[in-house]
Amino acid sequence: MPEMRVAIEDSQGDILQMDSSGRITANSVAQISTDMYTEATTSRLVTSNTTTQQWLQNAATCWVTVNLTAISGGTTPTVVVSLQQMDGNSNWQTLASTAALSAVGLAHFSVGAGMTTGAMLRAGGQYRISWVITGTPAVCSFQTSLAGR
Repeated sequence: MPEMRVAIEDSQGDILQMDSSGRITANSVAQISTDMYTEATTSRLVTSNTTTQQWLQNAATCWVTVNLTAISGGTTPTVVVSLQQMDGNSNWQTLASTAALSAVGLAHFSVGAGMTTGAMLRAGGQYRISWVITGTPAVCSFQTSLAGR
């Protein structure tokens, strides 16, 4: 007698199977990340934020990259870049941030399901990238990007 198998596949390609002996196996297909925000290198000398953006409807995790291309002059300049989301009361909440950056280079952080920050993403909600510049830099240029899945 042939072995009987029952399989269920969800809309994201995850497959759950049960054979005739009652053994259950799962085949989870990783979801591909989607670029949610990217920008060209921009000169910034004051604390501010990007315009409000919309989360992907099914976003559970996101990765933020900061490419600090120049920071110099003035008095001990640093920049801290954060990811913020709007809560249910229309208040901006910081999910995660870089360390204080004072040298050219890349910085990364991630938030969402399975990440150490413990921050939850409000799928379909609003987010923005903000930055705080300290000291008095003569030059501070960086670009940010965000990918989610």
